[in-house]
Amino acid sequence: MPDMRDIRHVLVANELASYRESIVAVLRFSFPDLEVFEATAADLNREVLRVRPELVICSRVTSLVKERVPNWVELDLSDLLSIVDRSTIRTG
Repeated sequence: MPDMRDIRHVLVANELASYRESIVAVLRFSFPDLEVFEATAADLNREVLRVRPELVICSRVTSLVKERVPNWVELDLSDLLSIVDRSTIRTG
């Protein structure tokens, strides 16, 4: 896990928009010194080039993110919800 003291710019570009907005709000509240940017998945590469973030949170990591961003997290909440849904069917 990266040391948050080394991170100044965070780009959040995961889907769905409500999840992305929630993550952005929590990061801005929890780390007021960070510059937190929000983008759609379609705009991820363009925003990586513009913002030059030290951390990206996205649904699908791109080759540009892998090449240019030192820290990234691939967070697909749709997949997570699907896994939880399948698990509750088996146990319920």
